[in-house]
Amino acid sequence: MIQLSTEKVIEKMGTAVYPITIIKFLLNRRRILSYFEKAAKVDFEIRIKYNLDYINCEICKEKVSEGILCRQHTSIDRVLNTDSVLFDLDTNTYFHKNEIFRMVGGRLVIVYCPHPKLISGELTDSKVRRINPITVEDETLTKLPDYKKVTEFISSGLMEQYMKCWFNHEFSIVTIPNDRNKANWCLVPNK
Repeated sequence: MIQLSTEKVIEKMGTAVYPITIIKFLLNRRRILSYFEKAAKVDFEIRIKYNLDYINCEICKEKVSEGILCRQHTSIDRVLNTDSVLFDLDTNTYFHKNEIFRMVGGRLVIVYCPHPKLISGELTDSKVRRINPITVEDETLTKLPDYKKVTEFISSGLMEQYMKCWFNHEFSIVTIPNDRNKANWCLVPNK
């Protein structure tokens, strides 16, 4: 089994995407695409409403002394204020740092990919695959910015590979090809 280093693949692409974001996309591709499909429905109801403007966000107000935004507004700010993104031609999906995103009609759907080094307690499949979607509906947002640098790739090629990236101090995670829309995974020791 030949394992491709996700870090090296991203380095060759020359873009600011964290390796774990690519891994999480491969592990959750079907689920992520279903978020986009749901957001496209006319009767889709957003449970927690986020505006582009974070001024009225209570969590952002609490974090102002730390000089940071809440997790959701950090993701919104990242995808709207970057110059460089990775774009998957297969799924029409963008990637930047920990975020996987797409405009769906008048809605911005962002899937945040937390790093597994943050996992506490027992290691489970759902904790490893964990992703957090948010949907932004704001009348001032009608399209994504015109990014200066868009690096294109085809994710179906990566779905067929054993992709490896750093997981924590002890292990690296390796995707195991399963089908076109979901991969399995295993951990291998770093030493």
